Amino acid sequence: MGTPIRLVQRDSKLIELDAENFNFKIGRGVVGIPIPVVGERFAADMNIVKVSITIDGVIKDDDCTSAAAGASAAQSFIDFSRPNKRDADQSEIYFSDDGGDVAIADIINKPFYLRSTHQQALGDGSRVTFKFVDTGAGNTYVGGVVSIDLDLTTNTYAVIGPPGGTHSSRAHWLADQLNTVLNDVVNPIGIVITSAGHSAPSSQFLGDAFTASLATGRIDTLGLASVEIAQDEKGKNGNTSTPSFWSLVTDTSGQENQTAVTPPSFLEFLGGIDSNCLSAGDKVQNLIANVGNSNVMGAVGEIFQVDTNDDKKSLSTNFNKLDPTTGASDDYIVGIQIPYESLIQSSTTDQYVARNFLMVTGLSPAAHQGAAANTEAVGVEFDSQNVYTGIRGTVSGFTAKYKGGDTFYSFNLTFDPIDMIVGL
Repeated sequence: MGTPIRLVQRDSKLIELDAENFNFKIGRGVVGIPIPVVGERFAADMNIVKVSITIDGVIKDDDCTSAAAGASAAQSFIDFSRPNKRDADQSEIYFSDDGGDVAIADIINKPFYLRSTHQQALGDGSRVTFKFVDTGAGNTYVGGVVSIDLDLTTNTYAVIGPPGGTHSSRAHWLADQLNTVLNDVVNPIGIVITSAGHSAPSSQFLGDAFTASLATGRIDTLGLASVEIAQDEKGKNGNTSTPSFWSLVTDTSGQENQTAVTPPSFLEFLGGIDSNCLSAGDKVQNLIANVGNSNVMGAVGEIFQVDTNDDKKSLSTNFNKLDPTTGASDDYIVGIQIPYESLIQSSTTDQYVARNFLMVTGLSPAAHQGAAANTEAVGVEFDSQNVYTGIRGTVSGFTAKYKGGDTFYSFNLTFDPIDMIVGL
């Protein structure tokens, strides 16, 4: 079978495992009680089930000649649906127009910054300055300072928000304004932000240095409130320690017009690397970091699932809505996909098709739990809200072994299927 076992991180990235064998251990909490005289036994079965999956395998160097070993671009986000606070409260809203604490007028004229891959490589501290302004005169682009005119007199919440406006929230509207500017290839900003070797060499256009798109915010009821930003030029210089925002300390100098207001949720550019090629030791180190120190910062998963033929009810929260700015780890392992070969899902009786093992829990009909119900392809993207895309849970143990002279590590990993995890 060509598809490996895959651990699924919270950020949807996969860790492929070269497994030599794996074991499912399933135990039911049924204890027989002997009945005196008659020699019979009695038990109560409350469907109390303990499950663990152990995997043995080897960790090898990557094939650095493959296309997959190339460079990667750094990525970040600015999410206007919630404030940038490190706490376990995943429901706090940012703007007062949406039910939060920060008035949109409070972020006017306060600077925040992005630095492109090219600017980082220069090493001179250069960066692009952004400000939301309220002039009614339109956006301006001068000397690397981008002023985004919100024109709040015209763009009141009644105009831009529900039910009559085109945006689902103030957060969605503001994200849309920033997203448009970041993709701009019409207005030069007055400084060079791409390298001479870029496909758009020595460009002054934001849309040549960055690629931005709207995504659902961590408070998903507020709609497309997050701006997902990627460096256009790949490599480790894309990890620029930006976005960075105004200080929380009031600045009376007048230089930046700062007052103590919490910025929106954001994540600095990360993930930019010159090569994706990893040694066996690199992989072990990454697993040590992952298993040894990952934070949930909230409750994630789904429990009390009641699945009838026409309805499904449960208590659920989405793994993918964990906010890294609260301390939740992007690399926290939330699931596993273990492939097997199926005949019942094949269109012929002499050819296998690949499927992933499942653990369908909750009050679910028997017909929804077995091989006949396992219709998703082996390469389906893992979804913590869909039990047919893999097995939810996390890694509870990892052991790596190395013998002198070997070019690989052997490992043992324990994965515990868990439907909902609560933690810090």
